[in-house]
Amino acid sequence: MLAAESKAESGPLQLVGGAVPVDVDQLTTLSEQPGALLDPLVFGQLFRTWGVDSTTPIVIYDDGAAKFAARVHFLLLHFGAAPSFIVNGGVQELAKFVSGGGGLAVPSQFNAQVVNEPIQLVFQEEVLARLGGTTQIVDVRTPAEYNGDLLLPGDARPGHIPGAINLPEGEFFGSNGFILDTPQLQELFRSRGIVESRPVLVYCHDGAKSSLAATLMVQCGYPDVSLYYLSYKDWSENPDLPVEL
Repeated sequence: MLAAESKAESGPLQLVGGAVPVDVDQLTTLSEQPGALLDPLVFGQLFRTWGVDSTTPIVIYDDGAAKFAARVHFLLLHFGAAPSFIVNGGVQELAKFVSGGGGLAVPSQFNAQVVNEPIQLVFQEEVLARLGGTTQIVDVRTPAEYNGDLLLPGDARPGHIPGAINLPEGEFFGSNGFILDTPQLQELFRSRGIVESRPVLVYCHDGAKSSLAATLMVQCGYPDVSLYYLSYKDWSENPDLPVEL
């Protein structure tokens, strides 16, 4: 079991059920290093310290936002680790059923490899090539970020990728704080004109919320889902790439 915590954003996370803490901020920094997302040696070394292997199912929880757990889930998926599962409701829900504190990871012999499915990882060049085509580009940031009214740290320019549909990640959750069930998510996606018959490409600010979006779209049966993991932070840094307000 892995506890995905961002000390920079939400602070330390309660450890239950022998969970091994995972530093999501470290993952974010590592992902932004040139070429790291295509280098299984870099991530494989880190995953081995968590005790991850290619056969034992992995349960991941966070503070309930699901985006930190989703970031870990995507990276494990991308590099060929065992199937992983996100706890809906996070640590508060898990603690109702599981007791005990954190555990010590037993380093594994896991050999990572780039799998790149069922979620396809894409970079600037491919996103640019898809503009104006059949791909449905989905921006899961807040309306204020999408419209350019809010510029987050790290974003060089306000706005969004041209032609992107704004579907804020907060809409994936019900009033009870849990992620909507599959039929409700399918209805939500279709209400925004996001159809299963066309490719979908999702992005956010820096990859966490869009990792969750891509995971949920695969869960809902979308057969062709791509993730611009480096997201708008990466896009806005390149002055040659277009943005819309």
